[in-house]
Amino acid sequence: MFSQLAALSILLMTACASIPKNPGYRAVWYDDFNGIKGAMVDSSKWNQVTIKNAATLKQIQIYTDRASNAHLSGDGQLYIVPKKGGTSPRYWSSARLESDGSWACKAGEAMIFQSEIRVPDFTNALTKYNGLWPAFWTKGQSCRDGTAKGFKCGEWDIFEVTNNMGKINQGTLHFENLDGAHNGSLHGITQYAGGVYHTWAFKVDRRNSNWKKQSLTWYVDGKVFYHVTGATIGIFSEWKILAQSPFFIILNLAIGGEAGSYGGLATESTVDGFEASMRVKYVAVYKSN
Repeated sequence: MFSQLAALSILLMTACASIPKNPGYRAVWYDDFNGIKGAMVDSSKWNQVTIKNAATLKQIQIYTDRASNAHLSGDGQLYIVPKKGGTSPRYWSSARLESDGSWACKAGEAMIFQSEIRVPDFTNALTKYNGLWPAFWTKGQSCRDGTAKGFKCGEWDIFEVTNNMGKINQGTLHFENLDGAHNGSLHGITQYAGGVYHTWAFKVDRRNSNWKKQSLTWYVDGKVFYHVTGATIGIFSEWKILAQSPFFIILNLAIGGEAGSYGGLATESTVDGFEASMRVKYVAVYKSN
């Protein structure tokens, strides 16, 4: 019995060692994407959703549940791989992964969503990455429960980059004002180097009893690049949605289908396959001790 417990302890320590520690926090959920090369993601942690038509978002990809669009690398990574299909008409396939769980930050606590990600180097790509739109973001669980729709659920955009943004990432909040209008005006930008891995994180901090002094903070490689407080939002009901509600994680790579798309317009010059992939070493949710 002792040897079995010791072996289990070693396995757990090995698993936890595969994601970084955040001092003062404990990991409550994570995926280090360890597994056999070519295998599907862990279905107990992720839903690989299928969406056949994203035209309303000016996107042209279909999201599939195929391993060719999302699979393990065999060396502790997830690859999300866009693929071209057909010739007349041309179509694209890709993947969108949504965490099975969702997490809320309780009063008196802080919570971090974090991931280490590599995307192509859009800065020097000319036109070959036009239309590619990889992202690490979240939606409020109320959207999945059907109790709210659209931006009323709340949304945290942590990392979303495109060829037309070059070496710029924009972190954004999306929510509804009291009058029902979409508010996407709160955002901060930061520069990053493409073609290498960066750690992107988003922290909800409710350790101050005054909600106006609570905060939402975006990080790249441990450095703050944007910060919003309850006082910035100014209306408690809106802050409650953004900072007190449960959110689930999304990893996806979209393909822009129109010039007006945030992702830009994919063309015949846009590359697909591994070169165009989004590569993820881990995703983790931490809560304060």
